[in-house]
Amino acid sequence: MATTPDPWFVTERSEALTRVWLTNRPDVHVRGERRLEDRLLLYVEIGSGDPLSAQQFVVQVKGALSADPNEWLRMVEPWFGHPDQPIWLPMCVIVVNVRENKAFYSWLAEPHVEGDTPVLRSTLSPTFHPLDAAAIDEIVDQVKAWYQALPRQLLPA
Repeated sequence: MATTPDPWFVTERSEALTRVWLTNRPDVHVRGERRLEDRLLLYVEIGSGDPLSAQQFVVQVKGALSADPNEWLRMVEPWFGHPDQPIWLPMCVIVVNVRENKAFYSWLAEPHVEGDTPVLRSTLSPTFHPLDAAAIDEIVDQVKAWYQALPRQLLPA
C-alpha cells in the first residue's frame, strides 16, 4: 500500500530531534540509518565505541503534525504484530509531534530478562509513553540488561 510522503520539514525535524534526544547520553551513538518509504530506521549503539562490545537496538522514527495519539496509532499500527517477520534486536518506535517538539515511544520488540533468559516481547498494538531524558535512560537500561543476559544463553552448557 503506497502512502503519501510526509512533508520534508516533518521528516527532517523528526529525525533531527530523535538524534538529539538519543545522543544526549555520551554512551549512545547513531551508527547507521535506513530510509524506508514511510519512516526512518536508526541503528543505535550503546557503548564506548569499541565495536566488539557494541550493544545495538533499532529505532523507527515517524514524524507527525498531530498531537492525537489515535492518529499516531493509525500511522504505526501496521508495523506491529507480524509473526512472519521475526525481530532479533530490541526495537522501538518514536513518533515526534513536530508542531510541539514532543516525542513518544513504544516498544516494537521490548527487551526483558526473565530469570536468566533474555527475551524480546512483541506487541500487537503500541502503547505510547512520553520520550524524555528519563525515558531514554530507561530504554538504554533495558537494552543493556538484555545484552548482559544474552551471553549466558549463548555459552555451551
